[in-house]
Amino acid sequence: MTGPRPLKVVIIDDQPVIRKALVALLHGEPDLQIVGQAGDGEEGLKVVFATQPDVITLDLEMPKLDGFAFLRLLMAKQPRPVVIVSSHATRESVFRALELGAVEFVAKPSRIASEADLVPVRDDLLRKLRTVTQLSIRGVSERMRLQGQGMRLRSRSSEELLTGLRLPTEPGLLPRFVLCIGASTGGPPAIATLLQTLPPKLPVSVLITQHMPSKFTAAFVDRLRRTTPWPVREADPALPVAPGEVLVASASHSLCIYRDGGVLRVRPGHDISELLGGYIPSIDLMLSSAAEAMGRAVIAVVLSGMSGDAVAGVKAVHRAGGRVLVESPQSAVIASMPEEVIQTGAVSDVAPLPKLPSLIIRHILTRPG
Repeated sequence: MTGPRPLKVVIIDDQPVIRKALVALLHGEPDLQIVGQAGDGEEGLKVVFATQPDVITLDLEMPKLDGFAFLRLLMAKQPRPVVIVSSHATRESVFRALELGAVEFVAKPSRIASEADLVPVRDDLLRKLRTVTQLSIRGVSERMRLQGQGMRLRSRSSEELLTGLRLPTEPGLLPRFVLCIGASTGGPPAIATLLQTLPPKLPVSVLITQHMPSKFTAAFVDRLRRTTPWPVREADPALPVAPGEVLVASASHSLCIYRDGGVLRVRPGHDISELLGGYIPSIDLMLSSAAEAMGRAVIAVVLSGMSGDAVAGVKAVHRAGGRVLVESPQSAVIASMPEEVIQTGAVSDVAPLPKLPSLIIRHILTRPG
């Protein structure tokens, strides 16, 4: 009896030494088969169309046709899973690539002379290449369509319902609601789409936990700040959590909040439960702390991602009387996190990404603060 066929991989990078190092790194993995290489995007398209790979590793800075143009053409003609292999120097470009359809990224070392220089990212790269077995490329294409629509996703009826809503202007007041968003693979473009669609006049503070490598959080925060109407910053224990702003968890510790008199604050890392293992930053810890601090005034939203995080957190939100919304597994890029959360029985609504903003607004408008 034969096992599943190996995943076919194409490597696209303009530096021969890096292509050689990646080939050496992947050689010997029985479930991965390198079927082609290319030194620029133009050649890469020809190789991809000829070999029909399952997954592509892609550099972004290349001659003739760069990685961004390659992604636009690939996703228009033959959408396929793409993992960006990028140095830290181009981390801002990574989020632009994710918006163009890439599904994951690996922070490669800035200097690569041989396979040995890739050893620090070997496990991360292999894991992300293998996640394509759980990936919905239709979900990727749908995300790109939604991002193109951007603010137009907001419905006229929601705008009418929001007429007259005003955020408290006095300093030091608690937000009426805390909106907690958790995601991993496929999350950054979905989070951007949600924030583009949700009006910043909503009486909420938004907390975001997105699994990502260290040193990429600042670029993610900057991207959200420039592409959405919300004020966005990295969570900082020195500053209170204000209504009408977005806080993003650092990659180095979880975003946990607590009440300090009449304000919400961010707990300094690291909590003892973080040190015991699990994801950092942790969606579970974010949701559990929000439930403890705000009770039924919490709205949790779980988007695309791998299973293993968020289950305990959504149960805590449910027990506290808050609401849990989950992206439909059919629209998620990776469905395993939404599926695992749905199985808890703690979910209020399941909906594709385009419908989540109106559900969030409805829960805010129909619940007393």
